[in-house]
Amino acid sequence: MASAFGFWFCNAATPMNPSLHQDAELAYGAGQLNPIKALDPGLVYDASEKDYVQMLCDEGYNASTIRLITGDNSSCSGDSTRSASDLNYASMALYAKPNEQVRGKFSRTVTNVGDANSTYEAVIKTDPNIKVSLTPKVLSFKRRYEKQQFIVKVSGGPLVLNSLASATVTWSDGKHSVRSPISIFTDFTV
Repeated sequence: MASAFGFWFCNAATPMNPSLHQDAELAYGAGQLNPIKALDPGLVYDASEKDYVQMLCDEGYNASTIRLITGDNSSCSGDSTRSASDLNYASMALYAKPNEQVRGKFSRTVTNVGDANSTYEAVIKTDPNIKVSLTPKVLSFKRRYEKQQFIVKVSGGPLVLNSLASATVTWSDGKHSVRSPISIFTDFTV
């Protein structure tokens, strides 16, 4: 796998208008890419080739299938209690059983590639059917390439069969706006 998969630049996209499509981020992604903003994203979500291989393992892929994808001798390290949603990726998705309470938790780590001394405050926008909480709500960086972790908890519902609820967490330091979409969905094909 190419090293280009190493970063997710969430400051580099202009959000699309969710009122134009009922499936929100699941239909159109995180937004329209802005190559100028990609030069200075502020924060990035690091993910290495090893992280993507682990995600495939967490999804149940076997060594021969993984090797077809990677083109090398990658394999799973053993039993895992993780899920694919543990990949350090800007977007977060959660399957919710229809007509049951929604509960989910995402742990993410961002790396500051912006100004050395910067403070990012979070703004949460959410569908009225769900609640999103964030710990911490402020990230303060002292240097470039410093990493900080945050936890996103999702609750609410219940949601009916074939429905979607979405939310966003946007980190801002006044210069950068780093957006992470969250999708909660029900479906009988999952």
